[in-house]
Amino acid sequence: MLSERNLAYAGAVKVPADGHRERIQDGFLIPRKEFGWYGQLLARTGAAGQLAFAGAGTEIAQYLTDKQGHKHYRQQTFAGSSSVRDARHKIGPTVYVGTDQVFRLNRIRVEAFSGTAEELYDLLVKGQVEAYRNRAYELRDTYPTSATAPLWGPVSFGDDGTVMALRVLPTQDDEESS
Repeated sequence: MLSERNLAYAGAVKVPADGHRERIQDGFLIPRKEFGWYGQLLARTGAAGQLAFAGAGTEIAQYLTDKQGHKHYRQQTFAGSSSVRDARHKIGPTVYVGTDQVFRLNRIRVEAFSGTAEELYDLLVKGQVEAYRNRAYELRDTYPTSATAPLWGPVSFGDDGTVMALRVLPTQDDEESS
């Protein structure tokens, strides 16, 4: 059946027969001599992804090639045109820096925040990927595992130092009466 078959493409890997017939595997082969380069590539694109999640702008460019968007991130962006690291919240014992969006759901104002632990974010901004990776590994078991946090609603803590949180914001009536 066609839907159960992996179609060959440039660079696909042939997996030798192991009691079954030879097959084409979706993927690619990294030669052993290139493992170091590939590891650095993964670390750098991972660092760019972490910074993007937290709303970083120009700081991301240092980790990307031109094809990956180096030129795009090298220029300054402005709030409203892209996500911008403009929010800082203490959730549990950790201070997170990141970006937030406020929107309405059925006339209720909701804030969505995504960020990275400030300590880890600072390492990435400074270009210290290995220090970030080591520190993230050391801290991975210290982040809360709960699905909510005081003053917030649903919260998702990542063991890589990231957080995504939602909360209902006060209505204008609540703000005017205080």
